[in-house]
Amino acid sequence: MKRYILSAAALLGALIVALPVSGQMRTSYFLNGSTQRYDLNPALSPQRGYLSIPVAGSLYTNVETNFLSAENFFYPNGQNNGVVTYMHKSVSAEEFLAKLPDQNAIEFGINDQILGIGNYFKGGFWSVGLRLRSESNVNIPKDFFALTKTLSQGSYDISGMGIESNNFVEASLGYTFPVQDVFTLGIRAKVLLGLAHMRATIDKLQVEVGEESYTAEMAGSFEANITGYDFSQMGQNEITLGSFVDHITNFDNFNPANIKSIGFAVDAGIEWTFRDEQIRLSAAVNDLGFNAWNANNSFCAMVDNMNFSFSGYDFQNNEVKFESPEKIELLPTDAVNEGRTALHTSFVVGLEYNFFNDIVGIGALWNMKRYETRKWNSIGGALTIRPFAWLSASANYSLVNSLGVMGMALNIHSSLANIFVGADYIASKFGTANGGAIPVPLNQNSVNITFGVSIPLGVRMF
Repeated sequence: MKRYILSAAALLGALIVALPVSGQMRTSYFLNGSTQRYDLNPALSPQRGYLSIPVAGSLYTNVETNFLSAENFFYPNGQNNGVVTYMHKSVSAEEFLAKLPDQNAIEFGINDQILGIGNYFKGGFWSVGLRLRSESNVNIPKDFFALTKTLSQGSYDISGMGIESNNFVEASLGYTFPVQDVFTLGIRAKVLLGLAHMRATIDKLQVEVGEESYTAEMAGSFEANITGYDFSQMGQNEITLGSFVDHITNFDNFNPANIKSIGFAVDAGIEWTFRDEQIRLSAAVNDLGFNAWNANNSFCAMVDNMNFSFSGYDFQNNEVKFESPEKIELLPTDAVNEGRTALHTSFVVGLEYNFFNDIVGIGALWNMKRYETRKWNSIGGALTIRPFAWLSASANYSLVNSLGVMGMALNIHSSLANIFVGADYIASKFGTANGGAIPVPLNQNSVNITFGVSIPLGVRMF
């Protein structure tokens, strides 16, 4: 396309910048000088120890979706000199909806290393870290987009829409050590301080579009866990949504003595090398654990059969004709979430073959991350080059949930500094915006980037 609407770039850009935003950088897996691959597998300690630059030591942000790409929501106009959105009358509902899955998911997160240090000591590699992490996901049924596209009379079932956000601080202690010169084992224990968790699920949302009005009937559940807030005084009978909002926005209800939500997790990995380390086989599991919330910091409720009606705008009285319950009531359940919020556990398996004295390596990598209602799978191949002892780069091509994507990473790991930058999702097809001045990815529905700076310490001992 010669011209691409600037809104496409703004849409993708907003998702990156406005993240409340876990994640791991799979393109770094075969870069043996990087500290980022140590996050993927605690058995893969770097060539040198490190002291992370505060906050910028390792910053990972990501947006992963199975539907949100420019090609799915923008189309050429009739004159082939511009584009229109999926809402335009020239784009049929059948053409637009055929590109979407039944359940449309967005996962987004941030993993920021606030403090981190790792070094070789007495035959092993020890690490200590402090991270701020946020993981959120949204699920949108296909019927929601059918409703926004057609607005035709009929019934739309948008049940299953939901959102979840988990935010916590992670303190970790890791240890990596060799076994008989062919195996390397790594384990990382984590203590988690939960900051806030929220889950809202719409079990029922039936929308009726009629000639004179739109009506909706909704039911669902809601959970909230906020450390330091005491929900035990919220009452046992009917509770309005307003009283809940007033409670969490009143900072007087926060008391540091109520911070009692502690969780635990573990990462474990192994690397097996043979043929003089020419071949390396490795595997790991990460984030096997949970946040545990204190009962006083938790609130759980059911929303039962709320009815809404919209019948237009009354120009004579200058008012919107919208009817809703006078009070939206949250009915507390007996199942207050004082238990556990599972982390999004991930698994990784890698195989690498190196030649030309370790200058070139080819590898294969499988990575899976498990969410509450779905799994993200990727499998692909990578080419790594190490032209100098202080420089390495890697490029890979992966199938992520059956969609092909490219990733690239560069790592400078000299004795003076360790600098890493990389991305797992690089578009292969572009349009342009603003008269051709701005390239816009067309077939890319996920975005991530990692940047890290650290000060090198001692050299590798095994």
